[in-house]
Amino acid sequence: MLAALLLAACWVLWIELRPPRGAGPPVAPHALSITATPLPGTNTRQNGVRLAGAVALASADPGFGGLSGLAALPDGRLLAVSDAGQWLRFRPVLRGGSLVGVSEAEIGGLPAPPGGEKYDMDSEAVQVAPDGRLLVSFEQQHRILIYDGVPPRRPVAAHWHTPAMRWLPNGGGEALALLPDGALLWLPEHAQAGAHRGLFITPGGAARPVAIKGLPGMAITDAVALDERHVLLLHRRYTGVETMAVLSLLDVAALPNGTARLFVRWNRGSAWPIDNMEGLALVREQGRAVLYIVSDDNFSGTQRTLLLRLELPAGFGERP
Repeated sequence: MLAALLLAACWVLWIELRPPRGAGPPVAPHALSITATPLPGTNTRQNGVRLAGAVALASADPGFGGLSGLAALPDGRLLAVSDAGQWLRFRPVLRGGSLVGVSEAEIGGLPAPPGGEKYDMDSEAVQVAPDGRLLVSFEQQHRILIYDGVPPRRPVAAHWHTPAMRWLPNGGGEALALLPDGALLWLPEHAQAGAHRGLFITPGGAARPVAIKGLPGMAITDAVALDERHVLLLHRRYTGVETMAVLSLLDVAALPNGTARLFVRWNRGSAWPIDNMEGLALVREQGRAVLYIVSDDNFSGTQRTLLLRLELPAGFGERP
């Protein structure tokens, strides 16, 4: 037991303290080839949520990997951001309503603001505003940079808030949800005193503290608005010993102090594939909410980049 705990502790320290990969200027946008290997579990369900396909993604491109945030684009493509300060855009390929691959893949670097350094560009979450601007949350120096479009060409504004400076250097703004009215829910990865102490940022830019009760031993790694009132949260536990992911539903009307309602949990023994799950995006298809979840391989040969497609039951999130 002691050996297992030591192994887990060493693994977590390596993940938290490893230097960011990809020093140098931003990568010029270019197409890349991604192979997708279908994974088992399609059509299995949990609590009415259907796994509508899962694939393991791989590429020989040196910039591929480390995907930490995910967002849906208006044209049906998905946009991911990585620990190395890069973006990846691709289109899910469906067959019979289930995910079987990806196409039209492109990659490029997120431009740093004037005077910014590459080590400051550890991107962890991304959202796309209705006006086409890109909002990206960064760790190390915790802030949200706002870019002028997709693909991002230059940062045009930023959110800096003093409370975020108290977040751990590599445990900061891991989750960013953009609500329909333009407000932002910005949450740190790690809980302190049993709660994830984040910020609710109004459309005008004012920020107020919020506290979301944490799940023991788990981090919040992404968030997405389901509607005007509800936010979906992705939680994960990833050590050298245990891997688990959880989806929960948060009622933002309960803030500043909230408790999310768990509705799906899976681990290495489940029918659904799992790795270090970190990115969450939502799309609407014929009125039904569909989630895409991506894993962060930490640029490690022992991990995989997984992409899962989950169909939520009709009316999910509505009050009884």
